[in-house]
Amino acid sequence: MMRKRGIGMKTLILFTTRHGCTAKAAGMLQSRMGQGADTINLMTDSVPALSEYETVILGGSIYYGGIQKQMTEFIKKEQSQLASKRIGLFLCAAEPGEKALKELEEAFPEFLRARAKAADVFGNELDYSKLSLPEKLVFRAVKGKRRRGDGLSSDKINKFAAKMLG
Repeated sequence: MMRKRGIGMKTLILFTTRHGCTAKAAGMLQSRMGQGADTINLMTDSVPALSEYETVILGGSIYYGGIQKQMTEFIKKEQSQLASKRIGLFLCAAEPGEKALKELEEAFPEFLRARAKAADVFGNELDYSKLSLPEKLVFRAVKGKRRRGDGLSSDKINKFAAKMLG
């Protein structure tokens, strides 16, 4: 029996987050993906068997110039299984515009980007109060100010979900 794309499909949203922006984005995405979507934080949760899911969405944030090592290690370990899934990729990036798209490209390997049904940067958001003192000092030195970010884009998250469900 054939199922229409997006209906009855199990989706796993795997993410890494340092200060909560990507967790917030993953939650927003999960609410738009419907009942068959589970979210797992790779940094704190056990990952269920990928064989239970038809779609895997990977999300992360840029921390000190790259995506978290937990995401990179997961992708390397599960490369063969990921190659057979419907894939979505998202980032919460530190940079706006073209720089953010470059961060997205550099965060995920080509084999995933080529398979991705949807890939986007959902925006950026930073709760400065959650940063450690060393992080605050580095952030000020790199960014030159106490920038909070532009926030997450509900519109981008909605469009991403529509592509994944379509």
